[in-house]
Amino acid sequence: MLPSPHVEAAIRSIAAWASGPVSYEAALTPVMSPMHRGVSSECLRVGIGDAPPAFFVKIMHRDLAETVDIGASWRAAAAVAAIGLTPGPRHLNELFGISAFDLLDDTWQTAHLDDLAKPATLEKLLAAKRAIHVLPAFERNSNVFDRVGHLAASMTLTADVAELVLTASRMSAAITASGIDTCPCHADGVTSNVMLRAGGPGADLQLVDFDEASNTDPAFDIAVTLNEVLPELSTWPAALEMANGHVTDAALARTRCYAFADDLRWGLWGLKMNATSPRRNVEFLKYAQWRLLRCSMAASRMDTDDLLPLL
Repeated sequence: MLPSPHVEAAIRSIAAWASGPVSYEAALTPVMSPMHRGVSSECLRVGIGDAPPAFFVKIMHRDLAETVDIGASWRAAAAVAAIGLTPGPRHLNELFGISAFDLLDDTWQTAHLDDLAKPATLEKLLAAKRAIHVLPAFERNSNVFDRVGHLAASMTLTADVAELVLTASRMSAAITASGIDTCPCHADGVTSNVMLRAGGPGADLQLVDFDEASNTDPAFDIAVTLNEVLPELSTWPAALEMANGHVTDAALARTRCYAFADDLRWGLWGLKMNATSPRRNVEFLKYAQWRLLRCSMAASRMDTDDLLPLL
């Protein structure tokens, strides 16, 4: 890739890289559809001197509809790296929005939906999520319904989207009334943030990208995963039993509410990014439309008057 003053300044802001030869190349092309990947940050592979790339580097974009605390993200990743479930974080400069991690070698590949839908792989993914749930608390808390409310309040909504926001508000009240336990969570259902290695030694699944990591309801963490990986609602009870060791009507209802809310949050995020971001080459609107369509479809399949009392 061509040198960029912005990228050069960010890389040189890392004390270990302030002088001497550093090479870098684009790690991936930003895309919103069919997967959400590489949109919040400029992603690079960085090498020192004549050595091949050894670091995966993220330089946060400043136009995001919701701010990302890269320091908290980096430290959450450090906690998860300590249990072997993500590449080690190595460098951070919050002022320049840059964070650097060990680069996974070429034996690792980005997961696809059909990979994660396999029961054995899904079980490993859910086990990785549960391993994070028992870590000491992360630095920040989050609640998807609060995020929906904040985004909605900053926008002019069409009538159909406003109705979805109203439904989310009812879900939020019902879940709050039923009680919420929180714990550290990856809180990210995006398939491209799961890395797989076939036939390699040691661990064969890693989670990457801890921009969403926070203390939240573990049911949310499971919900966003199932919503991404398993399109058929009929498969969710078995997956919840795999995740939790049992399944109840209350757990299934909460999972459906959180999946709905996550689609709505990202749909609103995409609409706001489409309206405000100068990056016109990224299909924010297409992504928003897809997430809102799935949210609307979920709404059409649920009777909230019957669902919410189950919580």
